[in-house]
Amino acid sequence: MSNSEFELDEMQSIIDEFMIETNEIIESLDSNLVKLEKDPANLDLLNEIFRGAHTMKGASGFLGFDELMRLTHNMEDVLNKLRKNELQVAEETMDVLLEAVDFVKLVLQDIIDNKQGNTDINGIIEELKRIYEGQTARPSESTEETEEKEPSQSEDQETLEIREDEPEVEASAKSVESQPSQTESQSASTLQKAFGKKVDSTIRVGVDRLDSLVNMVGELVLGRNALLQTIGKLQAEHEGEGLLDSLQQSSSQINLITTELHVAIMKMRMLQIGHVFNKFPRVVRDLSRDLSKKIDLEISGEETELDKSVIEEINDPLVHLIRNSVDHGIELPEDRVKSGKPEQGIIKLAAYQIGNNIIIEVADDGKGMNIEAIKKKAIERGLTTSEAVEKLSRKEILNFIFQPGLTTAAKTTNVSGRGVGMDVVRTNIEKLKGTIELSSEEGKGSLVTIRLPLTLAIIQGLLVESENDIFAIPLTSVIETVVISPDQVKYINQKKVVKLRDTILPLIDLTEALFNKSPEKRDRLRVVVVGLAEKKLGLIVESLLGQEEVVIKSMGEYLGNTPGVAGATIMGDGRVRLILDLASLFDLVLKI
Repeated sequence: MSNSEFELDEMQSIIDEFMIETNEIIESLDSNLVKLEKDPANLDLLNEIFRGAHTMKGASGFLGFDELMRLTHNMEDVLNKLRKNELQVAEETMDVLLEAVDFVKLVLQDIIDNKQGNTDINGIIEELKRIYEGQTARPSESTEETEEKEPSQSEDQETLEIREDEPEVEASAKSVESQPSQTESQSASTLQKAFGKKVDSTIRVGVDRLDSLVNMVGELVLGRNALLQTIGKLQAEHEGEGLLDSLQQSSSQINLITTELHVAIMKMRMLQIGHVFNKFPRVVRDLSRDLSKKIDLEISGEETELDKSVIEEINDPLVHLIRNSVDHGIELPEDRVKSGKPEQGIIKLAAYQIGNNIIIEVADDGKGMNIEAIKKKAIERGLTTSEAVEKLSRKEILNFIFQPGLTTAAKTTNVSGRGVGMDVVRTNIEKLKGTIELSSEEGKGSLVTIRLPLTLAIIQGLLVESENDIFAIPLTSVIETVVISPDQVKYINQKKVVKLRDTILPLIDLTEALFNKSPEKRDRLRVVVVGLAEKKLGLIVESLLGQEEVVIKSMGEYLGNTPGVAGATIMGDGRVRLILDLASLFDLVLKI
């Protein structure tokens, strides 16, 4: 490889690094600007926002991204005046800064698409200048050029007070502004300095490499399981032999190291859910203003971590739930006052970990859901009858909200309608092997609780037996196990059900569902109660064999879309066992 080709590769890697870091800055800007609007005296937060704009300006100038540099430079000017208390954190100022962040996103996309200059930023720059000048006359061209090319010494000194590594960025940016044609000739080592200390302390690893590690540690877990099972058999046959004690100690160490390695690899794929949560303060701010509502969003648990694959899929359901709460959950200020509530509504978004599950809650103190209206809509849509609906529990009635198109809103808007699209939310949660529950009290508010597995690659499985075959059920979906007598099984529309406490639980016998044959008569029936989204189902099995860590393997073209089967795993004895697909089993119940 020639020196020029090497330099081009180095330049591309630095541009990639720039894009990643800039996206991280933008992720936090929306949220931080909204926080600043509520807490204008928070100088630490303001300095953090300023540093983000400053870093983007310096690095973009470094790399010759002139449009982005101009835009972030003007953002930095406004933020610097706010820091000096020469401007106040006013609503209009924050409107313009948030709009500027939106334009930064557009310009970044232009860079990715190799269409620099495609987005017209002149209008937003004029707005930033107007704010900078105290909403009076716009600065002249000569003044603007002087400010861009020759930042004052006092401004540079203030930058030093905030972040010691920033002068290199500033100096580099100025050199590019004066000689933009030299950008490509910059050495890789010099360019690296533009990104500060962060590059030295982190390494970017491709997701494909992490996936490969996950696969390998999965194979290691399978090998570990086989080793432990073999040693268990040896101990049973040769109890008391000294050599077995040494073998047991070695296997215990391998077991411990394998578990720790598995945890470490999984953590490498983990991202803080704050990456998703950070966008919602801006969403709530904009929507509440459009709808003339006063709403405060309270976020907790941003540091809670989820597997990258789960993070990517949970965004859309949460967006819909938040928009629903804003549009049809929280009332107008005057209506809240009439109801004896504060005029400002509250939406709470929280995440926390319980065992191998992540719990996400979206709560609001709005008007709640009208049970009678839900009943009426469910009857109108033919989902139930007027006689049957009176026998349903409050929770079962609320679950009608998850039916396609069912809404109790007096009118739907372009923001959302309470219930419209909730079927899509449920479907997306089901894909993640999660559950969703809804509770609501009229006049008090609503709560949506989502339960998700930490990872989808290696799971804890409950092993059950049916027709002399062993199956694994994802433990995250198992609610409880119960034993019932055959005479407790009833039929509704020729489908098996059992009354379990205050609910009617649909039943499906794995022998019937998977082997298409009638099960033998049994004195006692073992039932595994599983949940998927808001639904529950009882699986009748022959016996329970305990739980085990299982590695999910796709069966691909071998099984195709076999109903009831999500994949396979290899047990400690080397035999392949199927992992049940609860979503298709739920669908199967409707067809039997």
